[in-house]
Amino acid sequence: MPESFEALAVIAIALLPGALYVWSFERLAGAWGVRLVDRLLRFLGVSAILHAVAAPLTYRLWLELFVRGAFERGSASWAAWFGILTYVAIPIVIGSVVGAGTRSGSGWTRIFTGPDPAPRAWDHLFGSHPDGWIRVRLKSGVWLGGAYATLEDGSRSYAAGYPEDQDLYLVEAVEVDPENGEFMLEGGELVSRGSAILVRWNEVEYLDFIDA
Repeated sequence: MPESFEALAVIAIALLPGALYVWSFERLAGAWGVRLVDRLLRFLGVSAILHAVAAPLTYRLWLELFVRGAFERGSASWAAWFGILTYVAIPIVIGSVVGAGTRSGSGWTRIFTGPDPAPRAWDHLFGSHPDGWIRVRLKSGVWLGGAYATLEDGSRSYAAGYPEDQDLYLVEAVEVDPENGEFMLEGGELVSRGSAILVRWNEVEYLDFIDA
């Protein structure tokens, strides 16, 4: 454990790039590493990589600000402050780009996240915010159907992500056959019920997703 404020500050600064990266990634892709051990390993790994890449810059900052005393004299150059800003901004940008790519299903993001970043099949399906139709059979035997989509007025469907309890909000409900769950048509079009559906996963026996 650190025995002084200076040691604690050094540890915090050392972990800051990884923390900013993970925060930016999970802000867009979801909190897929919420356990303390998982998050700490990500902090350490990403921080180590970014510190290795930025070593020339951080070494020059350390020389100017501390060895040469610019920080104590209050005479640090604009270049030094720009370097500090870069130290904070780069992890945020990288985390946001990787998070957005993961959310959209881009293949290149597996270089950073591994082949299976989503902790559950539920998150793998809904983490990319797909657009389609869903049929669910409840454990009570009732069939429900609706659109997992975004409507023209901006309202959209939503699926709770890890680690929250799985629940599903379908922004537009449609009529389905109560016996087999087949979508009911009228004039070749699905029949809207004029309402939305909110269902908990522990009430669902079967879910069918049809990509639109």
